[in-house]
Amino acid sequence: MISNFYEKMVLLLPTLSEEEVKDAINKISSVITDNGGEILKIDNWGKKKLAYRLNKQSMGYYVLFIFKAPSKTIKAIEEFYKVYDPVFKYMVIKLSKEQIAALPPEIKGIPIEPAEISTKG
Repeated sequence: MISNFYEKMVLLLPTLSEEEVKDAINKISSVITDNGGEILKIDNWGKKKLAYRLNKQSMGYYVLFIFKAPSKTIKAIEEFYKVYDPVFKYMVIKLSKEQIAALPPEIKGIPIEPAEISTKG
């Protein structure tokens, strides 16, 4: 099955504890991997102020995922978000050939485990 490269930004509720944020990241990662995807990078940007209020929130935890997956995985992710309360906004972008070429080689070739999440804050 053909896999595409995707970038996904997720906004998590600002009321979550650090442990709940890690749990949410692991659950999202599991949905990707359980549906044939491969996580290439997870970057937790931490809690940030939103540019404007969104779903009654003015803050949120930003988490960036870069992953490879068949297109059916995106539908599974979207279905999961409909019932998963910690995620209040997300966007999935399919990367173009130019964007894929611009990725660092370590991202394109070496998969990571969800436990290797980088945190910045």
